[in-house]
Amino acid sequence: MNPDSIRRLYDYSYWASEKVWDCIMQLTDEQFVQDTGYSSGSIRNHVVHMMSAERRWMQRVRGETVSPNLLFDDYTGCKTTRAKWDAVKVEVLDYIYSLDQEQLDEIVHSEIQSRELHFSLRRWELLLHVANHATDHRAQILTLLNRHFGIETVEQDMLFYLIEQS
Repeated sequence: MNPDSIRRLYDYSYWASEKVWDCIMQLTDEQFVQDTGYSSGSIRNHVVHMMSAERRWMQRVRGETVSPNLLFDDYTGCKTTRAKWDAVKVEVLDYIYSLDQEQLDEIVHSEIQSRELHFSLRRWELLLHVANHATDHRAQILTLLNRHFGIETVEQDMLFYLIEQS
């Protein structure tokens, strides 16, 4: 994985997330925090989980102390949650755009204490995992928005991003 490829992957990921946010913003704040009975529960919880995961993974790949998960109840509305999302996005993209090939290939030693996992992987492999994780949760959110709230959703396939960018 080279720097241009990882940048393109993260640009795609945030492009797709913007489309998902357009759908989310159609919810009322009450719907945003409503338990859907699936996975993380509410749309809010899914989004907060995604922000928390991206933030924590960036800390891991930078060799920093991993902070606690963000708390769902700290985010009560779409607009305030979106503001935090935008801040995390800037932080992540600033980091991604700062990486060179040597840094991407560097071995990162880390752990996930809650799962008793210790691992040593190339930085780009961990970053690929984070982008894949976001895709999984965007798909969950889109399904919930459509099936639970009747909101018409969007395509998030990378192909559409690539065509739009060409």
